[in-house]
Amino acid sequence: MIDEKKVEDLKQFVTLCQENPSILLKPELGFFKKFIESFGGKVSKDKEFFEKSASDESTEEKSDEEEEVEEDENDKDDVEEEEEDDVQEDEDEEEDDDERCKDFMVEETIECPPLAPIVDEDLSDEVLEEISNLKIEAAELVQDNKFEEALEKYNKIIAFGKPSAMIYTKRASVLLSLKRPKACIRDCTEALNLNIDSANAYKVRAKAYRHLGKWECAHADIEQGQKIDYDEDLWEMQKLIEEKYKKIYEKRRFKINREEEKKRKKREKELKKRLAARKAAEKAYKANNKRENYDSDSSDSSYSEPDFSGDFPGGMPGGMPGGMPGGMPGGFPGGFPGGMPGGMPGGFPGGMPGGMPGGMPGGMPGGMKIKKINKKKKQ
Repeated sequence: MIDEKKVEDLKQFVTLCQENPSILLKPELGFFKKFIESFGGKVSKDKEFFEKSASDESTEEKSDEEEEVEEDENDKDDVEEEEEDDVQEDEDEEEDDDERCKDFMVEETIECPPLAPIVDEDLSDEVLEEISNLKIEAAELVQDNKFEEALEKYNKIIAFGKPSAMIYTKRASVLLSLKRPKACIRDCTEALNLNIDSANAYKVRAKAYRHLGKWECAHADIEQGQKIDYDEDLWEMQKLIEEKYKKIYEKRRFKINREEEKKRKKREKELKKRLAARKAAEKAYKANNKRENYDSDSSDSSYSEPDFSGDFPGGMPGGMPGGMPGGMPGGFPGGFPGGMPGGMPGGFPGGMPGGMPGGMPGGMPGGMKIKKINKKKKQ
């Protein structure tokens, strides 16, 4: 039975040799070197070989550590980049706010003017004539910048019912002049419900969206309005809306690209982790196999076959060689020449007992007796 403490000491010694193989070159460990070579192993006599192998192992370990450090640095860089992007976005938003505050409007809290009632009958001539007069008065009030009074005129016109898309658009323009963008947008939308190709309704609504800072909606409306009926006077406003929309589009595209890049880096990081885990598992598997092989070799070398030297080697040479030569020569040569009476008593009793135990002592005496008997008969 092997002492467990000695096994542990041996394991520690082998670990030490693996970490620093050059110690096997020390004279006091020459016996262990011979032991390794007796099993077909080879211990290099070149110290540089051991130093190189040790440096390779340290480089491998260092590379793993460097990979971890590099990953941490990459994560840190990603966080810093995200923070910088967020700061840049905040600065851009502040810039937009500064530019927007010049003519920015806040949605009003008061209710929008009422829409036209549903009227089934046609309007009378008198009503149509009154509506015509109200239109003229409203237009004059708008020219004089009397927007509140102009709004009252348009409210009366719409209250008769069956207003046109143009009436809704004109009231929407007055509402925007009164800084009521929400009501303006509602009237323009109603005008477009009556006439989807109303260029003025698109243009006025684009102005309202522009004052609210809703650049994407403003861009869609101004593009459509200018497409239906181009107006050179709106070029400056269209240019501003185009620039703002482009900036928003690029910023959104940048965010999308950044999210995709983050996802890609995350996938690469997860892949690196899986590869590192697989590499570590393979390394551990190889080390475990190496230990198991070493343990099996140690158990095989410690095994010794049973010693049968006291039974077979001693019994066979002593019994068989001694019995056969002693019995046969002593019994038969002396028995047959002298006849059955002389041979049997002298040969078999002397030959058989001497064959198995000793051979020679039993065979020779039997032969001598037979010769004496023969001499007496001749005489």
